[in-house]
Amino acid sequence: MRLLGYCLMPNHWHLVLWPRHDGDLGRFMQRLTVTHVRRWHEHRHSTGGGHVYQGIYKSFPVQSDAHLLTCCATWKATPAAGLVKRAERWPWSSVAGREAAQQMLSEWPVERPRNWVDIVNEIPERRSRK
Repeated sequence: MRLLGYCLMPNHWHLVLWPRHDGDLGRFMQRLTVTHVRRWHEHRHSTGGGHVYQGIYKSFPVQSDAHLLTCCATWKATPAAGLVKRAERWPWSSVAGREAAQQMLSEWPVERPRNWVDIVNEIPERRSRK
């Protein structure tokens, strides 16, 4: 599974994934969520009863290069709205530019604009919450 971007928030996350083969997304998400639930229960010393997730993950195909850039910018700016003043200051997002985060990411299928961080910080939804 190729990881193009991520943003972890206090109660959910966003991942921009690029599967290599048909069926990879479902298998990857199953493994990720089952592992997360098991570790969550283990950490809290619970018996494993009750739900961690409210429902199944949501996914949709990216239809164009512009759509990919919009998805990545919007999801990465989300935590900055109300949590930090600038999206790159949110340490649990691939926009933060930390070396460890960048090593996890795959190459994008489109060229990332030079002013990427500025684009992320200029999303209308984000500006309205500053």
